[in-house]
Amino acid sequence: MASSEEEEIGEKYEAEYIAWVQVAAREIAATLKKLDVNEITKIVEFYEKSLEHPASMHFPLESEEEETIEELVGNNRLKNTILLKTKALIFAPSILAPSTSSLDYGTAMHRRFFLRGLWFSIIALNEAYIKSATEPMLRYMLEHELAQGEIYKELAALRIKIISSETKGVVHEEARVKAIQRSAISADELERERQLILDLSAQFPQVPVHFASASLFKYLEDNWEEVKRFGLASKNEREKELELSAEKFADWADSSSDFFKTFLKELRKEITMTGAEYGIEIV
Repeated sequence: MASSEEEEIGEKYEAEYIAWVQVAAREIAATLKKLDVNEITKIVEFYEKSLEHPASMHFPLESEEEETIEELVGNNRLKNTILLKTKALIFAPSILAPSTSSLDYGTAMHRRFFLRGLWFSIIALNEAYIKSATEPMLRYMLEHELAQGEIYKELAALRIKIISSETKGVVHEEARVKAIQRSAISADELERERQLILDLSAQFPQVPVHFASASLFKYLEDNWEEVKRFGLASKNEREKELELSAEKFADWADSSSDFFKTFLKELRKEITMTGAEYGIEIV
């Protein structure tokens, strides 16, 4: 049973996260208003479908896409890794420019979950990014996700439970440097990659990283027969220790849907208030 102090911390975190989600929804709504009304409708419908069925947000790569990715980083490095894609981009509070309204956008996410006695590694990619990025960009992005996974695994081995924003910033930068070295991407290509992400974030659905992560977990649950072959048993004592806390993720995944519902409610309110859903700005 949680102590009163733990409950108080949990309630404070929840209140802060809800407030941040609402601010983020207003910022994203401002971007959506610049799109054609039909595009706005498609994005809102995507949000509604994702809320109703979180697992539907992700789906398998085409065989050609999977082959390209494996060739870029090496098949052995992606062994037992599930590769998925989504129409959405992810966003989170900015690591490099922390403020209530600053957001970082991402086109990929690398996650590891424990389900039914097995560990699963997943890399989810934005579908439009796969189609638009050059091979150096795609390799850089993949190397960045793999490097972050390596670093967070090292932190877990050191039994570091709470990762601060400052630590996340250090991890991001270390992974970025490693990805640049491994991919040999040029400075010009790196800048074009940054601009591509900004362009895509203005055209496609954006979802909070916590909900995107929860949707991956739901994908595992809903597609168990197809994914169970990728599962691995704990390899050491540390992974065995983490099993119990990882099992609690199912409850957290459910609460993420409630937060996403708050996000969508605020976003719809912002769009409705301006009349953008009718293609008319109400002054």
